Amino acid sequence: MSVLPGTASAGREREAEGLAEVLRIGPFSSALRAAIAARGLGLDRIQDRLRQHGITLSTATLSYWQSGRRHPERAESLRALKLIEQILELPAGSLGSLLGSSTRRDSRASSGRASRIFDRWPDRPEIAELLSGIPTAPDTSLRRLIQRDQVTVGVDGLIRSMVCSQVMRAERDGVDRCLFAFGCKGHAGEALPAVTNLRNCALGRVAGHRTQCLIAASSCSSELCVKARTVRIEYQLDNPPEATDSKFCGDSFSRIFLRPVPVYLVELCFDGGALPRRCQQFRGKLSGDPKMTRNLELGISNTVCAVSRDFGPGYFGIHWHPALSESDRMHRVVDWSSHWSCNIV
Repeated sequence: MSVLPGTASAGREREAEGLAEVLRIGPFSSALRAAIAARGLGLDRIQDRLRQHGITLSTATLSYWQSGRRHPERAESLRALKLIEQILELPAGSLGSLLGSSTRRDSRASSGRASRIFDRWPDRPEIAELLSGIPTAPDTSLRRLIQRDQVTVGVDGLIRSMVCSQVMRAERDGVDRCLFAFGCKGHAGEALPAVTNLRNCALGRVAGHRTQCLIAASSCSSELCVKARTVRIEYQLDNPPEATDSKFCGDSFSRIFLRPVPVYLVELCFDGGALPRRCQQFRGKLSGDPKMTRNLELGISNTVCAVSRDFGPGYFGIHWHPALSESDRMHRVVDWSSHWSCNIV
């Protein structure tokens, strides 16, 4: 279908007028975001252009700026901002003029709730950057009552899928989505985990980080729109089939809780050809090392499970010891966060 020249021209004019308006009244984050979108530049390209002029700025920092959670304040950051104005073909000082103290206070107040979520990841900027593209406010109004993860471990000893089931209650009217993130280390290739088999919900916005095999998404459910209504949703995550880095063991699964959950059940289902030597339950604080709390016995169906009550914030999961030869065990690295899932709030 062709587009009439006049229609395209009118669209560009409206876009230019919108950019001019937000550059005039702000806030800074909206103006930066609109300017980047208008020029069609990705954060990586902006970072490269800055680097060519001797300025090092991470894409995570750029993401923080355009989400409103951080503002350029240091001398080096302000120098980078002047160059960004040139890269985006903006009038000199058009972005810097929006960094007044009152604008900064207003922006921080309006994004205070989101900031608390992102501040949970001070050492993982790639996760904070991933989450910046997904609205977080609706999820803060959901209370999770029961959480269950059923994890399937393949014949190669690697996690192949996870079925997540959640019983939730809306704490206000108008809530229609919940958020989740999932990560797995050691995978090669460009594929991301696939979200399938959704029940009582539909897949909303999805963001991925291919090089680190991270995915975050929202699931939408119209049944959550009424305050105090309870709904059970379910979805499945399938890991990509590509080969894995042999240096890492896919030997743990944990769920990260940023708020307490009354009941959490995690169940691991092992292939009969890859039964573990031993399984252990572990838990830890968000910024702390894991602590083994008990040994777990494998059931007759090659399954093992662990239950927590009123747990969080923190992470809770199961670690298993693969049945490897002594030489194989010496050359493999145990990684407690090899696979994890998270309720965003």
